[in-house]
Amino acid sequence: MNLHKRIYILLLTAYCALGTAHSQEIARSPDIIRAQPRLSPAPAAPRWQQQVDYTIDVSLNTEEHTLDGFLKMTYSNHSPDTLSFIWIHCWPNAYKNDRTAFSDQLLDNGRTDFYFSDKGKKGYINHLDFRVEGVVAKMEDHPQYIDVIKIILPTPLAPDAQITITTPFHEQLPFPFSGSGYNKGNYQIAQWFPQPAVYDPKGWHPIPYLDQGGSYSEYGDFDVRITLPKNYTVAATGALTSTTLVPDSIRPRSSLPGTRTYTLPLTDAPAGTQTLRFLQKNISGFAWFANPHFQTDHDTLQLPSGRIIDLYTCYTPEAAPLWHPYSMASLKKAIRFRSALIGEYPYDVISIAEILPLSAGATPDLTAFPGMASPGTSSKAPSGASSELSYPTLAGIPTPTTVKALDLSIQHAIGLNWFHSILGPDERTTPWMTQGFNTYYDRRYKNIHYPPGTPDPIHHAPPKWIKNKLPADLASLLVNTLGEERRDQPISTTSEDFTALNYSLIAHTKAALWLERLQDSLGTPLFDSCMQEYFRRWTFQHPTPEDFRTAFGNTGARSLAAPFAQLDAQGPLPGPAHPKKIRPTFLFSGRNTDKISYINIAPAVGYNTYDHFMVGAVIHNFDLPPNAFQFLLAPLYATNSRQFTGAGYLGYSWYPRGPFQKIGLGLEAAKFSSFSGSDSNGNKLFGGFYKIAPSLRLTLKNKTARSTIREWLEWKTYLIGEQAFTGYVQKSTDSLSYPAAISKYHFRYLNQLSFNIEDTRVLYPYRALLQIQQGDRFYRINFTGNYFFNYEAGGGMGLRLFAAKFGYLGGTSSSLDLTSYQPKLTGVSGSEDYTYSNYFVGRNDYTGFSSQQIMIRDGGLKIRVPNFPFLEGRSDNWVSALNLNSTLPSAIVPRWLPLKVFLDIGTYAGAWQDNPLTSRFLYTGGLQLSLFHNVVNFYAPLFYSSDFSDQLKTIPNQNTFFKKLSFSIDLQNISPHQLF
Repeated sequence: MNLHKRIYILLLTAYCALGTAHSQEIARSPDIIRAQPRLSPAPAAPRWQQQVDYTIDVSLNTEEHTLDGFLKMTYSNHSPDTLSFIWIHCWPNAYKNDRTAFSDQLLDNGRTDFYFSDKGKKGYINHLDFRVEGVVAKMEDHPQYIDVIKIILPTPLAPDAQITITTPFHEQLPFPFSGSGYNKGNYQIAQWFPQPAVYDPKGWHPIPYLDQGGSYSEYGDFDVRITLPKNYTVAATGALTSTTLVPDSIRPRSSLPGTRTYTLPLTDAPAGTQTLRFLQKNISGFAWFANPHFQTDHDTLQLPSGRIIDLYTCYTPEAAPLWHPYSMASLKKAIRFRSALIGEYPYDVISIAEILPLSAGATPDLTAFPGMASPGTSSKAPSGASSELSYPTLAGIPTPTTVKALDLSIQHAIGLNWFHSILGPDERTTPWMTQGFNTYYDRRYKNIHYPPGTPDPIHHAPPKWIKNKLPADLASLLVNTLGEERRDQPISTTSEDFTALNYSLIAHTKAALWLERLQDSLGTPLFDSCMQEYFRRWTFQHPTPEDFRTAFGNTGARSLAAPFAQLDAQGPLPGPAHPKKIRPTFLFSGRNTDKISYINIAPAVGYNTYDHFMVGAVIHNFDLPPNAFQFLLAPLYATNSRQFTGAGYLGYSWYPRGPFQKIGLGLEAAKFSSFSGSDSNGNKLFGGFYKIAPSLRLTLKNKTARSTIREWLEWKTYLIGEQAFTGYVQKSTDSLSYPAAISKYHFRYLNQLSFNIEDTRVLYPYRALLQIQQGDRFYRINFTGNYFFNYEAGGGMGLRLFAAKFGYLGGTSSSLDLTSYQPKLTGVSGSEDYTYSNYFVGRNDYTGFSSQQIMIRDGGLKIRVPNFPFLEGRSDNWVSALNLNSTLPSAIVPRWLPLKVFLDIGTYAGAWQDNPLTSRFLYTGGLQLSLFHNVVNFYAPLFYSSDFSDQLKTIPNQNTFFKKLSFSIDLQNISPHQLF
């Protein structure tokens, strides 16, 4: 035997012995996820692609929630270009402050939790010292992004050459605002080490970390060693190949207390820790979850090729009743399902772990902001559509509540391995190639395993009559709704350009629906064959949309130009048109709305102090997608006045391609009683009003889909008829006056032109409304501005600015009484609601609790002085006021109690004349209780101008706390955006 053979046998024997020792060591640690590395070779690359291999040593400090590590990268330049620099993603710095692209996107998507988080919840990476082949490399900041840097290579990197880059790093982990962080002893570590940006035939792709928008990274091999306390269980990317436990009795050899060590070999770990080594080839990233309470299930799965892979599920004891009996079976089904339809899972290990639900997005408390709808609350999901986390060979999901939800969550999270980890398209620019493809297979799986009516073992389904009214495919219905209203975006839109809603419904759902249409067009066998060819050819590569189209275009099938053109189009996906049938239904129905136009019928109840209870029905055709012509009729029968009352609306909408988002033509109508009394014979008399209001509203289109600005211009004419009591007679028996009869309807009109601009952004939203009104012999101009100032600790201060100008047309000698049209400082009563736009319990009541209802229309000073009209600050010239209200600190008022403080101050023209009746400035302040999202508000004035207090003292029975209370019912603050 020659020397070379002896050396070979000796090395082979040593390797086998080492492997046996490692196996025995792992067997002694049953709570650690482990698997042996096996990987089939990747197919030959269709085009050049860079490769980056990593060796990382990292230590987790669970007291300070930090990572200390040392990174070595081998960068192989397979491009035809000589590189003089490399862009590096340092994505932990996305959490450094509120001036990052990540923070800006969260605000745009309606979240303030990160923006207002304290310094202790933010994160960063530092102590970077890049060296190339041992030579210090100069670092330069990206001109725009704090989490991207450039390293200048000491020597240019030629084609087909490679270099070794090293750096230590220290990372402060953030609170889990997105995909990475810590909370309550649970660690989710992702995007945690410096990683080169992709360099491909299009050039460099330096991109910041975004919550909405995936990653784009080079493939390579990873060798990662993680040191952490030995009581932690780790679920990580790749296969666990070795474990070293350091007993508590052994002191660390390499460092003194308080010092940091950047290189952590297996034999040099702190006392009471363990060092775990994970290996994995051909992946684009590495993530890991650590939890001291994880329980682990392990099993194996044999694939059709004969390969056996290791499967692990990790969960907390609280989740064990659901996870232990069901999660492993779901994991196996997920692997088998996608391997059969797309291509065999190529890695030899896969793990799924329970993770903490990510923090819910905080939104401003706009109940302090009268007349303005609250932006939508965005519950955080890193993909914008779900809260699952997915990385190569690893996925994490919050614990669902049902077996079905657990199964579907595992399917979705594991499925991203095929379209983001095994295939690596640029998800930042083409999210549909990952999220859309994955959602398509989610839907396909659900249709097979959970057809309509499938019971859930531990889930109580809604009653059958409710289920029969729910849409069979809600996601598809919402996609079509967006398309009909032209609020959608093309499937090909980039991640960061999508609105949060469209990222979910377009990049995920509509892209999946598009694939379903493609499947129907080609036939399922041919579609599956094309998808398998696409997967086989581009495994471990960076396919583009053209590569996907080529895989389907090479089938010899009919031209696919039209289907692929739909990727760049807006509107609903084309399909066969169905003549709609009209069908009545009780309450609602979302079934087959593409074929049926429902007339929804529901019971209705109303009340005011004159008609008393009113009963009837609401009949409408408000469906999804919306009908161009819409109507809502609410006929009611009044139990006291014994007459028919009610309200109604007719509207027609256009969604044109041009400067307008929507053109709406509307007609409102209402009829109710507004007076009641009895004549001298005891017969009941009721006066009332009717209103007919045609309108035309032009809603302007925003410059960008992500803009939160809304602008509209509206013309509305109010045609109003009013009845009143005619003449009074004095009854001799009691000497009281009684109305003699009811007059005929007295007609009046009001023309109103309104321009509204508002920004419903989550931080410091505002609104400005300008109205020009004209009626018989007068004009009035109103301006109302609202601004909300967010507090860091939650809540905020609402500011309202009001100004009005009143004037006469044709002189002031008219016999018409225009008092109710004139602006004033104090709250508006029901009799002064000259457009009948607000709901009043007792519109013309002057006694009782209903008389204390006001309307925040003019100056909004929240104090009632009906016995002193000269104190109301009324003017036939001009009025202006400032209203402030503020939430209170949680240390004073608990969060569940919507109690605020308010301050109103205003002035009017008469106060600046000679010998004014009041002081120049009047003010009120006190407490405000806002209920049902600012729909019902109670006001308690606690201090106010001496003008008010001096006069109120003269009427002791009106100067009590309860008599000075007022309230408003603001139905206009009910926002469909909030409800749905």
